[in-house]
Amino acid sequence: MIALISFVGIGDSLKIILSTPIVYLAVTAMFTVLFLIVRSLGWKALLGKQATFKETFLKINEGYFVNNIFPFRLGEISRALFMGNTLKVHPAKILSTIVVERAFDLIILAILLLNMIPYALGLEINQIYIWVLLISMLLGLLILFLVVRYQNFVIKKLSWIGKKLPFLEKMVLPLIYSFLEGFNILTKPSQFFLGFLGVAGSWFVSLFQYSLFLRLMVPNAAWWWGAFGNVAMAFGIALPSAPGGIGIFEGTIIAVLKLFEINETTALAYALVLHVVHFLITAVIGLFALYRDGISIKGLYSRLMNQDLKTMESQQRGEVND
Repeated sequence: MIALISFVGIGDSLKIILSTPIVYLAVTAMFTVLFLIVRSLGWKALLGKQATFKETFLKINEGYFVNNIFPFRLGEISRALFMGNTLKVHPAKILSTIVVERAFDLIILAILLLNMIPYALGLEINQIYIWVLLISMLLGLLILFLVVRYQNFVIKKLSWIGKKLPFLEKMVLPLIYSFLEGFNILTKPSQFFLGFLGVAGSWFVSLFQYSLFLRLMVPNAAWWWGAFGNVAMAFGIALPSAPGGIGIFEGTIIAVLKLFEINETTALAYALVLHVVHFLITAVIGLFALYRDGISIKGLYSRLMNQDLKTMESQQRGEVND
């Protein structure tokens, strides 16, 4: 990020940000909140009736906030742990819904890239890697569906293996069983469809937000330029990276907008506003959610990595006893 700022020159970008009408920033913030609401509705559908919208909304913001301050995308783990504690179910069961949600993201992302890249670059390019991503996600969901559909057979085979390996039976198999239980949504068409609709809806909100804000900053920009910047940015930060995708977020958007002859200074201002607005909103809501759950920032990392593993084990023993 430091190298990026020194290369582009943040001074002029800050001037652009300070000269941006407050109503533009307010509209961007409004769309960020709308994105979080729609996203929460999608995850709630995957979680089922036991999860309330309020809890889902708060836990999603906790996850985004944790991702923004810690590396390795620990926000996904935190969502599973915190929601598991709230719903009194094994975190592995919650984690499976997050895996499905992320699979939806990658499928939508691959479809968008396949349609946008030829237009963005003005030529047909080898899209084999994107097709591999799309097909892999679809095959992955199909395999999960078959595993869940015939989970009694799978559990029987795992139990047979577990009897030969006591450690596996005691420590690993209960996690796998809870994980498989969470994937039951794959056999429930209405729940699966509503979950996908929520995730796709959040993408629609985000794409429109990025396109609208770019048009406000660069009036001659085509509507799809901002959407392509959003998709490319999401692809860039999909893998574990620096907390909050700092540097990758801004660098990807600058590189994409340069394809459309938008100068680096304006592109950096555009990226910084979107990134900072998202960070601030998720931080405020996420901090409130953590405070309400009785979790402090101090020691949060160690709790995610160590302390809550004990909670998982105790919940695991409780489920076995039940």
